[in-house]
Amino acid sequence: MSEPTQIKRRARVNEIAGLAGVGTATVDRVLNGRPNVSAATRQRVEQAKAAIENGEPVQKRPRPWRLKVFLPEEAGPSTEYLASCFHEFGARGNATIECVFTKKMEPALLARKLQACAGQGIDAIAFQALDDPRVRQAVEDLAHLNIPCLTLISGLETPALAGFIGMDNRAAGRTAGYLMGRFERQKGAFAVVSGGQIYRVHEDREMGFRACLRRDFPHLEVVSTYSGHDDIDGNYTEVRKILDSKPDLIGIYNVGGGNEGIVKALKEAGREKEVTFFGHNLTTKTQGYLLDGTMDVIMHQNMKRAAGRAVDALIARLEHRPYQIKLISTEIITKENIMGVTFG
Repeated sequence: MSEPTQIKRRARVNEIAGLAGVGTATVDRVLNGRPNVSAATRQRVEQAKAAIENGEPVQKRPRPWRLKVFLPEEAGPSTEYLASCFHEFGARGNATIECVFTKKMEPALLARKLQACAGQGIDAIAFQALDDPRVRQAVEDLAHLNIPCLTLISGLETPALAGFIGMDNRAAGRTAGYLMGRFERQKGAFAVVSGGQIYRVHEDREMGFRACLRRDFPHLEVVSTYSGHDDIDGNYTEVRKILDSKPDLIGIYNVGGGNEGIVKALKEAGREKEVTFFGHNLTTKTQGYLLDGTMDVIMHQNMKRAAGRAVDALIARLEHRPYQIKLISTEIITKENIMGVTFG
């Protein structure tokens, strides 16, 4: 016998206004879809309404915590899904979350956007880091202003950070190297495709991959690392060059995004069945590549779990509560175990 559907109680306008820290007129404009309300304010109102109606435990404060999240634009469906997860978790702990997409591979721009959070009433920040001195300086400046920063997916080395949310990328790279070595017993050449040296996550994955092959599979050679700038078109161009110049290529490991470009290059060259291809992040597209045999293994991390842990960690920091940040587990996905895996 199925359980009866629980009916949510309807949030009153004055309740929403109190939780979101806005006036009742603003709540009315949002609920009725009227203009002249900023996206951030609209989001706060919607999250406050959802918190009340879902019975979320919220801490009574003069205003909700304001969290800001910076993610790279045009970085693919995994990043877009991560942003949607942050919106979903906004009501947790009486917080409103504003996700901002910033131009990828532009550390100066990211640093300026981080610095601009000072004086805006932002309580804490989560962002996908670019490994650059200007970004580190921005984090340190914000720490002096008691605005904690947390890195997502790709980290940064500075003691000013509140922590890192993501997986052990060096271990993920070693795992990819171990599996690739077990897949390919004959002598051959491998290529690593990267977004460049500005994402620490890419560097760590490549280092782990190379270290494992050197240690356990010395008959396999990594010919070079090719930078497609984490871009579909860039990866396509680079992989076409690799395939034309390396007829003995037997494997590709993509440590970043832009898998679609690699798939396109492999298929155009007619080598999608002979070149072993490992990549990261299960999405609707990479699921299709696994099922048609173009990709062999995907190293995956649960973005919803990452968003939830980031929100919990930042709010615990703001409320001076202890919170142990745990690494996101690395999931190994093939076409045989794809069912039930959370995309993103």
